[in-house]
Amino acid sequence: MIPAGGLSNPAQPAPFVERVNSTLLPLIDYEMGGVALNDPSQGLWVQLWRVRVDGDVVYLGPDEGTEQRAFIRAGITEVALAFDQNMQPVIAFVQAGQAWLWWFDSTVPGMVFTQFAGIINPRLTLDDKRAGQVGNSDVILAYLRAGSLYYRQQRDRYQTEYLLSSDPPCGGLAAVCMSTGNRLQFAFGGA
Repeated sequence: MIPAGGLSNPAQPAPFVERVNSTLLPLIDYEMGGVALNDPSQGLWVQLWRVRVDGDVVYLGPDEGTEQRAFIRAGITEVALAFDQNMQPVIAFVQAGQAWLWWFDSTVPGMVFTQFAGIINPRLTLDDKRAGQVGNSDVILAYLRAGSLYYRQQRDRYQTEYLLSSDPPCGGLAAVCMSTGNRLQFAFGGA
């Protein structure tokens, strides 16, 4: 959960608590998650998961385990991964210059694709995976639009856009993840 005050001032940088991807490899991303999809019974720090794009196919699976096909979309140039508190995957991707989100919409119920016009560098994370923070945590979709840093959150069904900074650092949004200082941290340039 991002507090109403937004970003820390001054910034309090610290190492990330989990592996984040380098922007040099835009077709692969990592996120800590549970023992299996749709199974948060052992918490969300069980194993490292990976999403990767191979041709038109987006694959998802434990980093050291068996992958499965998540979906097929042609022309993907970036991908990002998170899981919600129920271990449902959330995948952001850029296809033909347009940002999309594949996520579980409980009003359907089912997995849906949502397009977001004008945004670049979509990045995802579950902001706080600690067991005691289930009621406060959110999947955060962070991105750049028109030179500013914004985010959307799962509790709003990704419909409300929040401004974090109208003057973010240069270099593009590389990653968003919890830091060892227990703060959500944004990395710019090469992560």
